[in-house]
Amino acid sequence: MSKSFVIRLSAAALVAGSVMGAAGFAAAQDQTAIYSQYHQAIRAAEICREMTLDPAAWSKVSTYVDKKINYEIPAGERLTLIEAAKSDTRVLVWNMGCESDEVKALLALYDAELANPM
Repeated sequence: MSKSFVIRLSAAALVAGSVMGAAGFAAAQDQTAIYSQYHQAIRAAEICREMTLDPAAWSKVSTYVDKKINYEIPAGERLTLIEAAKSDTRVLVWNMGCESDEVKALLALYDAELANPM
């Protein structure tokens, strides 16, 4: 193997690794966005409908959401995302109200996927 071939091969591998790394990063961002949106939907339902989930319902919902993200988010990061989602949703409801389009979209997500998770 010539030195220039090895250099070109190394460069190609570096570029491929960078692209795959960027794709992996984008996928991780998608997973955190999905996870956060589900928890915003749960919080919107709790606030706007004055409801609480019992432990059995939380277990079902948590399992459903974890399956949606393929269990790819570590537990510590999940807790951070849940707390951020709760806070963001509380502010959204406070500022926009339960009748706003944004909150209605979260409630629709809750009704469609989380009210009776499989």
